[in-house]
Amino acid sequence: MDSSMRTRVMRIAYPMRVDALRKAGGDVLQVRRYIEEGARAGDDGGPLFTGELMCDMRAGFKGFDLVHLTNLDRPADTWKAMRIAQGEGKPIVLSTIHHSYEEIERFERLGRGGVVGVISGRLGFYGLEHLRGLVRSVRDPGLLAPVAEVMRRGMKEAQREILAASQRLLLLTEHEREALVNDVGAVPEEKLVLLRNGMDEVTAHKENDAQASVEESGAARDVDVCVVGRIEARKNQLSILRALGGLGVRAVFLGAMNPNHREHGRRFLHEVEATGCQWVGAASHEETLGWMRRARVHVSASWFEVASLVDLEAHAAGCVVVASECGGTREVLGERAEYVDPASAESLRRAIVRALERSRARQIRENISLPTWRDVARQLAGIYREVLDEAGSAR
Repeated sequence: MDSSMRTRVMRIAYPMRVDALRKAGGDVLQVRRYIEEGARAGDDGGPLFTGELMCDMRAGFKGFDLVHLTNLDRPADTWKAMRIAQGEGKPIVLSTIHHSYEEIERFERLGRGGVVGVISGRLGFYGLEHLRGLVRSVRDPGLLAPVAEVMRRGMKEAQREILAASQRLLLLTEHEREALVNDVGAVPEEKLVLLRNGMDEVTAHKENDAQASVEESGAARDVDVCVVGRIEARKNQLSILRALGGLGVRAVFLGAMNPNHREHGRRFLHEVEATGCQWVGAASHEETLGWMRRARVHVSASWFEVASLVDLEAHAAGCVVVASECGGTREVLGERAEYVDPASAESLRRAIVRALERSRARQIRENISLPTWRDVARQLAGIYREVLDEAGSAR
């Protein structure tokens, strides 16, 4: 990298799936926090890098120093952006955000339910993603060509091309690393970087006081169980409701209804009412943290995850956490949380009972150090600089 590049602020392009702004998820939150914190993470409060989230790549990446791709599991969108970046000679970093295909296929067989579950369980991940790509192309015709090209090449081969074109592969958890190698194949170790998600600074700092706050204000915890997550089959709220049955506890559910899971939503609303639990609906981040600070226990039982930020936020808010054994929560919280098999109602019920007992006994956990998004942005800026240095040396 020449001296002029070192003295100016890096400009990063973040091309994402075509529906990212219409259907925001954890990947969009992650990229937005990178951009927000990168713009103020310097020692003087100034930018380490600036970024732009892009869903339309027709103009290419002129004016950007580096392209940061996301999501290996939707390879048509990512492959298209990769080819444009290659054509313009831009260095590439990839956040794989890779879910275990074994966990996804187990969900499709056992957790989805109905005729759709039977069909999707037989198709497997690759067949299902090809079908979804074609369906998405109806609304976004520009996606049809890359979907067709990925189908022609084979999805796994397209994924391997994306991995080969990327100078760094950013992983949220070791669980993700294992799934990546198992599902797609070995990748050079020197490309792999563990970059966990961050926490809001207020939430992260409150972690240091969580034990004391719970012990001092146990009476303020007037909600037995809190459940945060979009209302959809993957998040498994119906199993949580059924596990709560007969325990005599008050549960509050927060999360928007997924319009693509209407039958699950209809059954959820019926059972919430029947059990006397409460559904708050979509809530702001601050409202969500407020509910967590009132709750004794937070429960999630997702069929598949990469890294559950909700588990960490609930832990920092003083909840005893019940987490899915799928994903990487155990890597961070260890024995501070209870873990469940999302397919086992008995596993879920036992974990909730144990968590409630720990909360009532005020056996929360020892403190842990949680990175802030600013910490993450600083680590990310270092990765970008390394990649740009390497690209400059290769020219």
